Parts: sequence; C-alpha cells; structure tokens
Amino acid sequence: MERDGKMGGPLGVSKEGYAGRLEVLSGPTGRRQRTEADKARIVAESLLPD
Repeated sequence: MERDGKMGGPLGVSKEGYAGRLEVLSGPTGRRQRTEADKARIVAESLLPD
C-alpha cells in the first residue's frame, strides 16, 4: 500500500476515531485484571449519553 510522505501512514485511511496511543500489556495473557469497582465504573460510563 502506498504511504503518505508526511505522516508515514497509508493513503486514504481515515484518522477519525484514532485514540492516539496503544498500550502493550506484558505477561502470559496480556490482559488487564480489574477490580469489581473498576468494572462497575466502566459499565456505568458506557451507559452515559455520548
């Protein structure tokens, strides 16, 4: 795929929705371990408008 000289990314790829940073998790599974309180907070945030 052809690349854009300014950003080094593929041409024609939208940047909309780009989070900006990728966190790489180490360990055997690479998964986060969250507390029940964290899980409840995440669920509550997902139910908010917008």
